Order: sequence, then C-alpha cells, then structure tokens
Amino acid sequence: MIVDITPQNFHTALLDASMQKPVVLYFHAPQMPECQAMTPLVESLVGPNNPAVTLAKVDINDPQLQSLASQLALRALPALVKFHQGRPDEASFLEGPQDDATLRDYFSAFAPREEETLLEQAKQHLEEGKAGEAQALLTKARQLAPERHDIALWLAQAELDLNHLDQAEALLGTIPMVAQESHYHTLCSRLDLARQASDSPELRALEERHSAQPEDFATSQELAVLYHQAGRQEEALELLFGILRRDLAFGDAKKIYLDILTTMGSTPTASAWRRKLYSLLY
Repeated sequence: MIVDITPQNFHTALLDASMQKPVVLYFHAPQMPECQAMTPLVESLVGPNNPAVTLAKVDINDPQLQSLASQLALRALPALVKFHQGRPDEASFLEGPQDDATLRDYFSAFAPREEETLLEQAKQHLEEGKAGEAQALLTKARQLAPERHDIALWLAQAELDLNHLDQAEALLGTIPMVAQESHYHTLCSRLDLARQASDSPELRALEERHSAQPEDFATSQELAVLYHQAGRQEEALELLFGILRRDLAFGDAKKIYLDILTTMGSTPTASAWRRKLYSLLY
C-alpha cells in the first residue's frame, strides 16, 4: 500500500498502478521538519484500513524526480497529488503542512463505503453457501444505500437461496427497467422455477390428504416440510404451530419450526412466529 517512487519504477508504480486504483503521490523532503511531522500521519491513513488507495512517496532530493514536482507546478512541501487512470487530478492537490483532521478528510474520500464492504462480504458468504449470513449483511447494506439496485439484486439472490420467494419477488419488483440486466433476468428465471415447484403435483396431493384428515399430525408435518422447501414459510409455520399447540413433543415439529425460523433471519415476521412459539414453551 506504500511504495517509494524511483526513476526505475515510475511507470509501473505510478502510471500503470493508477489504472487499477487511485495512487496518491506524496512529495516530501526527509530533512524538512514539516515533512518529518506529516509523514507518519500520512502513512497511518493508508494500508489495511484503506486498501482502496496506494501511497507513492516521492523524495524530491532525487534530482531525477524533481522534474515531476516541476511538471505539476507544486509550490510547497509536503504535497499530496492524486493520480487516477494515469493522470493527475488537479482538484486533489494538497500543498504545505496539514493537520490531522485535514489529512483524515482527504484520505477518507478513498475509503470504501460501509455498504460496499458489506456487499463484498455478502457475496463471499453466498459463494460459500451461507445465505443467512449474506441476507443479514445485504439487508443492512440496503438500509444504508436504498438507491443501489445492485444491492437489491444480491439481496434477492440471498432470499431465493433461503426459499423466501415472496421477499425475492418483492425485491425484484423494485428494479427499474434501466437496471434489468443479466443478473436480474437470471434471478427472475430462478423465481419462476421455484414458483412452479411450489405448486407441484406432490404438494397438491399432500394438501388434499391434509384437507381430508386435518387432525393427522404426521401429514401436517410432512406438508409443512414441503411448504418450506417451496418457499412458503408462513404456511409451514402455521401448520407446525397447530401441531405444537396441541402436542409440543410430536415428532420433529418443534425442530422443523426452529429450523425454518433460522432460515428466515432476523425479520419482523420471524420474530412474530418466534414469540408465538415462546408463548407455548413458557
């Protein structure tokens, strides 16, 4: 994250590197008291906590590098200049000694926003099959940046992974036509397939059995499992709650109930169903 510019690495460490992410040139002279005071502050503001920017230090005592300061028409040291896409950003020049607050403001512009960090973490969770963790992070990211359609799409993907079909459909409904690209169409296709599965012949047959024998707890529990698999969580919970209200120890009803709540995350709906269960237990 911190490099020293030399005549030999000028092109790779500055021009080429700035095509990938911003590079801030730090012009300094080690013997100057003003630079001695400011250099540690500048170096502390880059690195692991701010990986979106590279600090490239330029010691103007090197005669071959003095021309760079002249080309940029710098008037005072120390000086900071942002390079991006191989060009200096004239609006980013910061010349002369600066206090801690000014430097923090300067470098905070390069730090990734919280919602961007949450999005990247959530994508990693989705790749690892941890849809519940991803959903929690993406929900927070969307609260921070409700205008970000890409975050809404990734949240819809997490909801689909959790079989939350209604939630996924609601999110996809918020995407304007201008943002309906490949990710959107892929998720719509997944939702359509999941909807078809939610009304399968097997499920309809089990619904008919349940309708004919509503007091058969085994059938109710089996139907609840299919409802959950089809993304119909609340219908599943309603069936399981009906069982538990009359027999708390029946089969795997309580375990299935709790497993479904886990997949629903920390949503108001899940909280309401959790309270209903606690009313029976306590």
